Amino acid sequence: MREQEYDSVLIERRAEEPVIPLHLFKNRNVVVLSILVFILMLGIMGGIALFPFFSQNVMGLTPTASGYLSLAFMAGVIPASIVFGSLITRVAYRNLFILFFTLPIAGFFLLSRISIHTGVLYIIVCFVILGVGMGAMFGGNTLIVQESVDKKHSGIALSTVQLFQSLGATIGLSVFGSLLSGHISRGVAPLSSQLPPGTSENLAAGGIPAGISPQLLNEVKTVFTQAFQNVFSISLVFVILTFFICWFLKKEVLSPKKEESAETVTGTIPETL
Repeated sequence: MREQEYDSVLIERRAEEPVIPLHLFKNRNVVVLSILVFILMLGIMGGIALFPFFSQNVMGLTPTASGYLSLAFMAGVIPASIVFGSLITRVAYRNLFILFFTLPIAGFFLLSRISIHTGVLYIIVCFVILGVGMGAMFGGNTLIVQESVDKKHSGIALSTVQLFQSLGATIGLSVFGSLLSGHISRGVAPLSSQLPPGTSENLAAGGIPAGISPQLLNEVKTVFTQAFQNVFSISLVFVILTFFICWFLKKEVLSPKKEESAETVTGTIPETL
């Protein structure tokens, strides 16, 4: 297996047009941003994508209302990405990333404190804070990558960073989904005798069944809440890690590369007769 991987690396190094030019990984910004987006998406996608399960079962919202609640995240992302894009040509982007990435830390810390009595306004505030912090990534990583490499490699460099971002999101969603399901299953195990027959095994996927007593309902909601607290606490660790990764970016102000306005013409000037 290792020999095959080594052969693949050799092929990529010798190919005239490799799938991923390996020299890109000598570029500091490309490497740092690839690691940053991978870890960030690994840590946040599970919590954000799975949150409607909490809002429907614990907060009692409808699926439609849960979807609208998630829009608060984008309400923070869109204006923050615009502001970040305007600042990136005047302020060192490393400083901007460090500043903006303090907000996801605050957002996930607040989400890790949720309870069965958490209201909609609290969640909206948390999601807006998260969105503003994430606006740095959505508004800046593309520009930084494009300006950090040669123009002919800007497309493949950007695709490489986006590949790591997609991998992080995919892995994060599956891992956090398993963690959430396992925590709920273990939490409701002592309550299985009080639940309707056949529901305790499917509770983590199907949600809280209707028609149970108020006391039992509160106990099940507490299990769900503790499971999400655990998920958001893990996400908090990941965003703290990405905050420190931001310090490895170059401390530069983004400026477009100057292109030659005209090609240099060589040759002799014909004499006029």
